[in-house]
Amino acid sequence: MKVSFRVATALAGLALIGLLLYAWLCYFPSQVTLRLGIGLLSFLAGWIGGHGVFAGLVSRRWRTPHRLLRWNALLVILGLGHTLVWALLTFILKEEAEQRIVHLLMGILEIGILSQLVGHLVIAAELTLTAPTPQKRWTVVLFVVFASLVAILRALPADWVSPALVLYSGLLLWIGLFPILYFSQWLQRIAPTYRSETLFLIGGSAVALFLEWQIIPSLLLPFPAPLLEVLHPILLITISLHAGWLILPLLIRFTGISTGETDVLWQLTEFLAKQQRSASISEVIETTAEVLQQLPSVRLAFIEVRDFNKTYRTNSTAYSHLGELLHQVLRLHSGTDSYVQLVESLQKKYPGLPDVAGILVQRPIARLSGAALQGVLSAAVLARERDGFEEADFRLISTLLEQTALFLENLDRQAYQEQLLTARKEADFLRETREALLPPPAPILRHIDFHVVFEPYDRTIGGDYYQIHEYPDGSVDFLLLDSAGSGIAAAYQMAQARGALNTLWLHQLTPEAFMLELNDALRRVFHKNNFIAVTLLRIDPNRREYTLLRAGSPEVLYWNPLIDQVEVLRPSGIVLGNASSQIIGRILTPERGRLMPGSTFVCFSDGFTEASNAEGEMFGVERIMALFQAHHDLPARQLAQKIQEAAHAFVGSSSLGDDGTLIVARFLG
Repeated sequence: MKVSFRVATALAGLALIGLLLYAWLCYFPSQVTLRLGIGLLSFLAGWIGGHGVFAGLVSRRWRTPHRLLRWNALLVILGLGHTLVWALLTFILKEEAEQRIVHLLMGILEIGILSQLVGHLVIAAELTLTAPTPQKRWTVVLFVVFASLVAILRALPADWVSPALVLYSGLLLWIGLFPILYFSQWLQRIAPTYRSETLFLIGGSAVALFLEWQIIPSLLLPFPAPLLEVLHPILLITISLHAGWLILPLLIRFTGISTGETDVLWQLTEFLAKQQRSASISEVIETTAEVLQQLPSVRLAFIEVRDFNKTYRTNSTAYSHLGELLHQVLRLHSGTDSYVQLVESLQKKYPGLPDVAGILVQRPIARLSGAALQGVLSAAVLARERDGFEEADFRLISTLLEQTALFLENLDRQAYQEQLLTARKEADFLRETREALLPPPAPILRHIDFHVVFEPYDRTIGGDYYQIHEYPDGSVDFLLLDSAGSGIAAAYQMAQARGALNTLWLHQLTPEAFMLELNDALRRVFHKNNFIAVTLLRIDPNRREYTLLRAGSPEVLYWNPLIDQVEVLRPSGIVLGNASSQIIGRILTPERGRLMPGSTFVCFSDGFTEASNAEGEMFGVERIMALFQAHHDLPARQLAQKIQEAAHAFVGSSSLGDDGTLIVARFLG
């Protein structure tokens, strides 16, 4: 019983014209046969056309069983009021007015009742066709055919047709009532929820229909209405249908939960169970698409997730062309706003797509990890037919896609938690490694006042390391190392360097030999891109001499007591662990000098010189030099603290932004 909207509109228009013509012909009582035929055809055209117009004007989403039930009750109230008004008017004027006027009034009353009957039958067809299937459609079509047959046979003269044939055709109409009731599955969903309201609306409708079509005409009308007589079995069937709807909820009441609800719960349970096993974005959206396409109203579900510069799509190989068109449609609506949109005909809005209903969904996905702070879930779900989604389908599909977005967010949270767990384990490892790589306790020196400031950055392992070693002859090495990189790689390099240092100090090498041997040891274990910057200051109190070697590290500041001035020591050299010792030996140049009481050295790593403030300006060597010049007479500890405090005040933070090491050493004489 599916007709195009244009044909349905034409049939409805013809039915309206026919009913008005029927009422006018009632003014001429002699034209009984003609007006009966016109009225009957108008009734049938109104039934078929009214259903098509109703379906075309009102979206399936809004043709919910609950709304249809309310409209049915409203139709009864309007029809009952109309019948009372015109029946009373006819009854009052039957003695005084001309008989033709009375017939005309009765004709108006008849077309009002017939129009109401058409409305009830259209609503009955819609309620039957909830979640349409071929079986339901054929049931409605056959019922219309039987009803038409009964009406036509009753309209024919008695000598044209056998009374037995009229009787048996009426039985077919009553038999057709049972599949109509059986397919009224809307009651299974809303009756248990709105039980009292359902009973009131259906019960009130049945009582009003009985009064309007059975009691009022027999009491108030002066003579029988021929068209109502012809359609009398259909009127009784309509009353019986309402009574059946009244009884069905009572039966459902004893079953607990309805079949429709059970199906939805089963689908949701299966969906959640499958999603719990999904371990990736692709699996999540494929599971959703699979569940959606199992719904009777869904033809195709196309889902994609845009995450930073990567897009995940459902596997739509069988619908490659259609999938590409849907992808383009979703791109037209791309953004970060949430929306759920029902399009009754995709073809009208997006040429190239089938002429069916579609649901377009977009939902942002909040992320905790990764390069993008937010992803976007987009979906296009196609119905099997035009205007093929009901309110229940719309809600279920929206719920499934919303749950899909939540699963994707949960997937991201799980990944984020795993990252946090890994980070915690790495941080614990780094802390333990840092503690293991702390320098050994410094020796107590008689002739040298020194102090070391060592600031590790946050909890990660940096590349700084220092060590102070006293030889048996009384000379002392102040060693400052800064490896390339940070984190575990830097810690690994420093651990290798520390192992080499502890071996080399046993051999009591000259400073130059010490640096070259250290380079050879590092080259054996370092990767080709690894290197280390080294500052080696050897102070010999007995000979009153110092030797400074600088392999790629910052300059060293020296307070010269002879001239009361800070000098900058920049002996040449390159980093260790990357080049051969022959090359290192040609470039590495020692700085040697005499020691006097008050000779003071300040060695530092680039963590101090490259410490930056909010404007991006670095602390630099010049500020350290100025502080050294101003406070050179302070003890080593106080001088080091002055430089440290000035660096933090410049940065405006308790952290320098990198590992920083500062060594102040003064020869006491």
